[in-house]
Amino acid sequence: MHQELCKNCNHVYKGNYCSNCGQKTNTVRLNWHFVKEEIQYTFLHINKGLLYTAKQLFTRPGKTVSDYIDGKRVQHYKPILLVFVLAGLNGLLTHYLNLGRVMQMSNTGTDKKIAFDPVKFFDWIASHYALIELTFLPIISFCSWLAFKKWGYNYIENIIINCFASGQRLLFGIATFPILYLFNDSKYFFIVSSILSFPVYLLTIWLFIDLYNYNNKNLGSIILRFLLFGAILFTVFVVILLLATVLLVAMINFGYIDKSFFIK
Repeated sequence: MHQELCKNCNHVYKGNYCSNCGQKTNTVRLNWHFVKEEIQYTFLHINKGLLYTAKQLFTRPGKTVSDYIDGKRVQHYKPILLVFVLAGLNGLLTHYLNLGRVMQMSNTGTDKKIAFDPVKFFDWIASHYALIELTFLPIISFCSWLAFKKWGYNYIENIIINCFASGQRLLFGIATFPILYLFNDSKYFFIVSSILSFPVYLLTIWLFIDLYNYNNKNLGSIILRFLLFGAILFTVFVVILLLATVLLVAMINFGYIDKSFFIK
């Protein structure tokens, strides 16, 4: 009797996918038909995954996060990948805003001996935005886990919660990018950007309130714990900033970092 073997792991399979490694069993030759199928799958995955998750985060964020943690995941874009993709896109758009040059314009007429070079700084942030966002996620999640610890979600689940919160903020930033770009050369740029940044914080508050309200928690208790979350987060970031400043100065003084990266 002829047996079908998976071309990836040589496991005997039945159906369209190998039960051992998960590879599709219908592996066609790499040709234009293959390219067509891959393009269709990519756009279908974006439509049913990324766009679906984006819609849910702006219509019922609490239920979306709760359902994902409870195991209803097949329709959603993977949350860590969601942050990575959106942060990369957001960083690319930020690069085109050229915030360093805008900051230089705002310093016109001030002390010309300023040591800090905003162009280099913001260019570095833009090119590493995805990495920065993913680096801070474990720290933010640790703070939210401490604040909401008694309500059942463990540390890893708090990472997922904050991935969705970060994705929601990044989506808002991407959606409002045309407005920022319109004011890119205007003296009102920082006023407009400050106004647009305010709803970002409200979105995160909304997600946490909706999540725990969906899990039958009292609104007053949710707000108090969210304030505790903010206080812990502020304290942790102040400590990190102080330690990073001391470390950076030491590394510059000992020659491990070229100070020209920061100095004009």
